[in-house]
Amino acid sequence: MSNKKFNNLSEQELVDILNQGKLSDKELMDLVEAMKNWGLSGSIMAVDDPNSEEGKAAIEYIEYHKKLPESYYKNMPKEEIEKAGKVLSSQKAITEDKKRALMILAHTGNIAAYKILEEYEKNPDLELKIWINLAVQECQSFLKRDIIGQPVLTVGRITKVGRNDSCLCGSGKKFKKCCLNKYLCES
Repeated sequence: MSNKKFNNLSEQELVDILNQGKLSDKELMDLVEAMKNWGLSGSIMAVDDPNSEEGKAAIEYIEYHKKLPESYYKNMPKEEIEKAGKVLSSQKAITEDKKRALMILAHTGNIAAYKILEEYEKNPDLELKIWINLAVQECQSFLKRDIIGQPVLTVGRITKVGRNDSCLCGSGKKFKKCCLNKYLCES
């Protein structure tokens, strides 16, 4: 499917094609250009291996968008942002509440929400590492859109972490010497 063919599609048809996946890198870039022409904003993640732990977490994050309507994020009260920040910093909060908080903050797209996400990113719950990375990227997209006054679409890629790759926790150690066992125990 060429860029010209993407340009003749409706906004919903473009989103449907994106959700179906199975696009080559070139097709994805052409689709992104067509989406920009429609004025769409957001963050798009290509998942190399949907069966990997990283892929499953990314797909779950994407699917979670359906749980909160888009209208929920518009004109988010300051108190709701603060509440989401408290949930993330709480050791007692359950994972489901933290997921909801991440989604709220990612889509609020303001500096206060971004600072909360940045702080949580320094020491996230292990099972939410992919979620916080995606939430930060989404929040950045919304902030950029507001600053430059035009739609911003960012594209990223989720790949499986190899045993010899640097650990996701940022320790500088190899994954196999650091958090691999934590992932294996929680799977």
